[in-house]
Amino acid sequence: MGLPLQVLREALLTAESLHTEDRIDERDKIEATVPNASAQDTVKTKEFEVPAGEVWYLNRLNLITEAEISGNVRVSRFPKVDTVEKKYLGTDLAASQNEDYDMASPGQLGADLRLLGGDKLTVVATVTAVGGTTADRKVTLNVYGRKARRLV
Repeated sequence: MGLPLQVLREALLTAESLHTEDRIDERDKIEATVPNASAQDTVKTKEFEVPAGEVWYLNRLNLITEAEISGNVRVSRFPKVDTVEKKYLGTDLAASQNEDYDMASPGQLGADLRLLGGDKLTVVATVTAVGGTTADRKVTLNVYGRKARRLV
């Protein structure tokens, strides 16, 4: 009589998150750039894929927007909306902001965001300025957490 498979899997997931192999921080930033003179409502994206065979546990996202553009993040693990990944934020972060999102906080995920090799984070930059951009502008996503040893 062995342990039920689900109990074993849950124990391995708990153990997996404790086996840190590397730190994930601002060195792993993702930036989406909107070129100068881009019209209002222009959208630019930059995609990052977790390397094959790795598992990442993200505990904080830091999103920074420059003047004239708003920003958001799409998470491939989330359900699709109109054939694209769902945005993390319900409303885009306004221009000229710098916000932290603590994954474990109430109102966020309530836990670390677990991403497996092949999962993607996509930074979305949208021009909000009525006359368009007056310079190259970017949205930066800094991700914080750890790379762990994949057990499941």
